[in-house]
Amino acid sequence: MSFRAACYARYSSDSQRHESIAAQARAIEEYCKRRGYTLVASYVDEALTATSDRRPQFQRMIEDSKTRTFDVVIVHKLDRFARDRYDSAYYKRQLRTNGVRLESVLENLDDSPESVVLESVLEGMAEYYSKNLAREVRKGLRENAMKAKHTGGPPPYGYRVNPQTKELEIDEAQAPAVRYYFEAMAAGKSLQQITDEINGMGYRTRRGNPFTKNSFWEWSQNRKYMGVYTWDVHDAKNPDGTANGHRVRDWDKQTVVEGGVPPIVTKELWERVNATVEGRRRAPGEFKAQTPYLLSGKIRCGECNEAYVTMSTTKTRGEKRYRNSYYRCRGCKDSIPKDRLEERVIEILDEKVFSAEALQRIVQDVKRALSDERRALSRDEKPVRKEIGELSSKIDRMLDAIADGTVTTDLVRDRLKAAADRKTVLEAELERMNKLKDVAIPDEVVTSYLTTLKDRLHVGNDTERKAVISSLVEWIEISHDREARTRSIKASVLHFIGSGGGI
Repeated sequence: MSFRAACYARYSSDSQRHESIAAQARAIEEYCKRRGYTLVASYVDEALTATSDRRPQFQRMIEDSKTRTFDVVIVHKLDRFARDRYDSAYYKRQLRTNGVRLESVLENLDDSPESVVLESVLEGMAEYYSKNLAREVRKGLRENAMKAKHTGGPPPYGYRVNPQTKELEIDEAQAPAVRYYFEAMAAGKSLQQITDEINGMGYRTRRGNPFTKNSFWEWSQNRKYMGVYTWDVHDAKNPDGTANGHRVRDWDKQTVVEGGVPPIVTKELWERVNATVEGRRRAPGEFKAQTPYLLSGKIRCGECNEAYVTMSTTKTRGEKRYRNSYYRCRGCKDSIPKDRLEERVIEILDEKVFSAEALQRIVQDVKRALSDERRALSRDEKPVRKEIGELSSKIDRMLDAIADGTVTTDLVRDRLKAAADRKTVLEAELERMNKLKDVAIPDEVVTSYLTTLKDRLHVGNDTERKAVISSLVEWIEISHDREARTRSIKASVLHFIGSGGGI
């Protein structure tokens, strides 16, 4: 798998010779060659310590990661990146946010199998605290919703929020556009006609842009327009935790207050338009269901280094039509039947993660990882608490200066945000440390977790199977010999490289 790599090297004092930079660079170059990475950038800080993040080339590297000119940062050893593990956590999170990961020549980092499993088990513990907090927050929102008060976010087009009562009221500068939409839909006009006519009347979206057909996607379903206050209309996430777009909850699960909003259109008109739109959405059509591709976004060609994309074709045999689904190289056009490739990747997962030997190895690795984490707690907790206190004082001083008029908000905005962001990271890490002090992870918890993943992979629905593969498989490379008409597969599974042939 050919990734674009950036080298970061550093030496910190006169006791280290300049040649150590060259040695680090050579080791990184050799590492990139072994893994098939393309080295596209190099950042070097000389005579600077990693105990401070005031390193110009380091900061330039973090800034450049936003441009996605490289996919991975390579260091010779983790302490070259940062000696302070919380600096490390902070900047690794920034790299991850920018779609870039960190790798070390000499160390197996956070994507090792034991770290992945340990993190997943600990996240399961943290999930309880997170859900409990969310539950308490939602109680307050639901209380406001039951009183038909606005609970946050922009109000629907055609309404505004009364600043005193926090209730919705009609905005007559926008409401005529809503009325026209419903009347025109009831009259049988197309959505494109309605879009053009509303724009022609001079109406614009809340952001001041012309309307498009997509601007009206939820108007026909929004019961506030007929005077019914609703809250908690959309599911937040899919069962696997991914975003679901705009999936609407069952109506009996929503908070509903009849007459809680002044209506813009009549109930009869709203229901007629809603039924029309729903009929269009549910119009029958052959092959409308999307084919679930479990490996999309993971595959590259070992010959031309282009990505494999998903595709499907339909064929007619007699009176029946058949759909065939493939992964196809965007460069050399090599095509592999979807089911055949997915079956082979699942075989690699069974060997590298779910076999009896793999389970035993991962259980032992998780024990070692947990033991290492606990040893780190005693030396790390005190400096973390100290820095959190210093950041709190720093934030308070900046806020006091703004309140006194000594400085303006614009002048310190970036510094205030940086301090608040770092404090958030440190507080989250301190919470994790406190949970780790007493936590015990029996062998059966790890094996149960992995067994659950295996069950989801083999007998789960398509969403669950794709989520398992996404969490375990980093990349897939396909090599093919056109003359011999053979292909082979190589996949990075939990930081191990699995191979197979005869796809």
